[in-house]
Amino acid sequence: MKNIIWIVIDTLRSDMLASCLSDTAVPNAIDKVIEQGVLFTDVMTTGASTRNTAPAYFSGLRPGLTGMTYPSVQSIRKFKDDVITVTEHFKHHGYQTFRWADSSLDSCQPKRGFDVFEAGYPNIRDTPNKTYDNKKRDDFIKKVRQSKKPFFVNFHLYCIHDFDGEKKSSWTTEDYLYIISRQAIEFKSLWDKISPGPEDIAVVTSDHGCILNENYVEYDKAKPGMFTNNRTRVFASFIADGLVPAKKNELIRSIDIAPTLLDMAVGGDMKAQGISLKSVLEGGPVPELIGIAERDNEDKASCITDYACVRKKDWVLYFNNGKPEALYSNAETDYAKDHMGEGLEIEKELFDFYKQTALDAPRTAKELYEQNGLSTEDIRGDIEASILLPVLNWSDKTRLAIESLLDQILHTELILLDADRSGKVKAAVEKHFGERLFLRRVDAGDMNLQQMLNKGLGLATGPFTVTAVPDCQYTENFCYSLRENFLTKPHTVLSYPNLKRLISDNREMEYIGSNECFDELLFSRLGSSFEHKANTAIFSLPHFNEIGACAMFETATLRNAEGFAESRTDVLGQTWHKLNRLGRIRHVNKGLVISEDKTILRPAMPGDTTLNNIKISVIAPLKDAAAIKMMPMFMDMLTKQKEKSIELLVLNSAGNHEFLTTLAENFPKLKTRIISCPEGDSELFNSGLFSAHGEYLFWTDISDKLLPHTLSSLLSQINGKTDVTAVKCGYILHGADKSAQAVQPLTQVREMIREICDLRGLLYRRRLHNDVGIFKQTAETELGWDMCVRLALVKSFESSEEPLIIAGSPYQFNMQPTMESYLRILRNTINCMGNKVDMVRLYEDDFSIHNAGKARYILEEEMKTTLKLINQSGIKSGALLRVPKTY
Repeated sequence: MKNIIWIVIDTLRSDMLASCLSDTAVPNAIDKVIEQGVLFTDVMTTGASTRNTAPAYFSGLRPGLTGMTYPSVQSIRKFKDDVITVTEHFKHHGYQTFRWADSSLDSCQPKRGFDVFEAGYPNIRDTPNKTYDNKKRDDFIKKVRQSKKPFFVNFHLYCIHDFDGEKKSSWTTEDYLYIISRQAIEFKSLWDKISPGPEDIAVVTSDHGCILNENYVEYDKAKPGMFTNNRTRVFASFIADGLVPAKKNELIRSIDIAPTLLDMAVGGDMKAQGISLKSVLEGGPVPELIGIAERDNEDKASCITDYACVRKKDWVLYFNNGKPEALYSNAETDYAKDHMGEGLEIEKELFDFYKQTALDAPRTAKELYEQNGLSTEDIRGDIEASILLPVLNWSDKTRLAIESLLDQILHTELILLDADRSGKVKAAVEKHFGERLFLRRVDAGDMNLQQMLNKGLGLATGPFTVTAVPDCQYTENFCYSLRENFLTKPHTVLSYPNLKRLISDNREMEYIGSNECFDELLFSRLGSSFEHKANTAIFSLPHFNEIGACAMFETATLRNAEGFAESRTDVLGQTWHKLNRLGRIRHVNKGLVISEDKTILRPAMPGDTTLNNIKISVIAPLKDAAAIKMMPMFMDMLTKQKEKSIELLVLNSAGNHEFLTTLAENFPKLKTRIISCPEGDSELFNSGLFSAHGEYLFWTDISDKLLPHTLSSLLSQINGKTDVTAVKCGYILHGADKSAQAVQPLTQVREMIREICDLRGLLYRRRLHNDVGIFKQTAETELGWDMCVRLALVKSFESSEEPLIIAGSPYQFNMQPTMESYLRILRNTINCMGNKVDMVRLYEDDFSIHNAGKARYILEEEMKTTLKLINQSGIKSGALLRVPKTY
């Protein structure tokens, strides 16, 4: 079986190539290559946009059957589940399948059937040396050539589409020809590197043309149904050992390319609407073909589209909502006349073709395949990943989650575990997703989360299973990127991603794309977000699920380990802990999960909340014998707190455990536990985290004096408020000279990296440690400062205006910050931000109020000051600067 190399040069008209239909164009490297094969100079595409044409030429079907009939990015999600692509055919025949796009923006090519689905940079401006001919593409080419199987590879080249990085709405012919010459240089480099040989079949073509010398945006708005030759006529050259170079000017269709390649390689028949031209390539005559182009005027995926045209040679018949509208001859270049109704034979021939192809033809791809004797089950491969999505109630967030999970690169199935007793989820799924073939709604009735997930695990048919949550959205490479660890790194048992948090979204679209695509679309429309780099401490899993709720594992591995773990508070945390004993948990440093929740950095399952009988765990480290003497007064002070739903955890590394136990018995109304831990400070503090039962945590120094209403006042500002994660009060500091100084609370990270901070006066949700982890051994001298910064990176603290604590020492727990401490805090902060000095994250509150452009304008000087401070620290972190795009 021969390899297939399919190169699509975006936006290249055949009438602008010297080898095809142009009398004025200068020959270039593209001409030189395509003249080596059987060159068709008149290839009709199915539309004027890649989003419309690519699904058609990959499937050999008209757009009305693929579902992608509108040229907006949102139409990508309309691709029909019953459509079989040529990629799936080749994979069925044992090929390894590859896709490369120069741009990592929206994936117009159908994703199903690809083993490797990769792309370069968002646009040519982002590439090294402003060229798509770069190392990323070179590495991909090497990967293709290293395939141990026959391969199918599709390259999509974007230099012309990007107009060489220039942003304009109108292009002259001179500009266009110059950009073609630039594309020719990049194309020649690609051709030489992929180096087709005797074992390869290559085809070089384009997806559509373009409008020149006028505003193409306004043209499309004014004339959406005009499928003129300059928009729909391209070329195709088939190059293979044994084919005699020839030039053919007869019309063929872009939907004929895939059937021809399949026939040439394996003798296969796609049984679609395009036909194989293998006999033509071998010297036979070109059949008289009629081309078809279609599009809707809105994103509705009609079978019979708003606009259509069919063309034979120079004659074109236009349709509006299935009815003939006008008949033109392209030969009449100066004064085109509508010939409809003149009784010409060509009108009847073109109308009969459209009637046979669309009006009276099967309305779905499945019906067409059945009519032609093709079973989709025989061609389509096995499910590659099963996605488990527990749903307790319906919201628009749930719909968006499902939409994104159905738009995955791999061949996936979505198992929706419906625990909604009202029936709203069932009704909404039937309404929005009733035609989807790879979505299964499973009644989960009265099951708890563990039972729901285990039921889904039992139904999963993919070798890999992924857990997802209904309040987030997912990039198209969510499953694809998580699987990569299993394919490339031995002993992997779990793979999990970063979470990307939306601050402001001005995209006016629901499409997500890859993580790089989403970033570019968001920022180019002056929205803002940030990505949290998840660095899990595996040994904390029994207590805090730093991995989060979205991860991939091998289906058989968890089944053999008796499924999801039983847990009162965190089913997934305990399950990941169980898997950790069987192999390696690996992190994917990409933001593949997207959340609008301003209070989380890791995704959480619905209803997966801690069941607390205690409101506040007051944690008091006890590090020396002198502090023990202060314990009776301290415990007496706690008994006088107005808030009574508290527990006291005494973290004892000072010895004298028996005395402390006896002392606790003297305060029976105060729930007290003595936890002895003779190790270092981080171990001591973590023992308190792991032992706490309270919904909220409050760290206190034994020497601190709390006013009777301290805890109740702080609790009133956070309890029951879903958008508040932590609240901090100031304190009165009494120095050695007995003078009193009011210390204001620091609430934002950018303040904390300028000034020393500790945990004094901070009340926060215990679950935040799922997001930020536990105390680090490397931060022994500044534990409170380091933890404050990490907690504030989730969300800035609320503040209390009233000083509620009287303190006798500048810092808690004998904290001794130094200059090295400051540098360590900075390094840790930058690491949490993904090794970026992320100005959007540091000024999140401001970016949530204004769009990125305005926020940047307002804050530019302040952000420069913050950056200058970081630069002056002398820190060497290799970090990048991340600021929002503005134009």
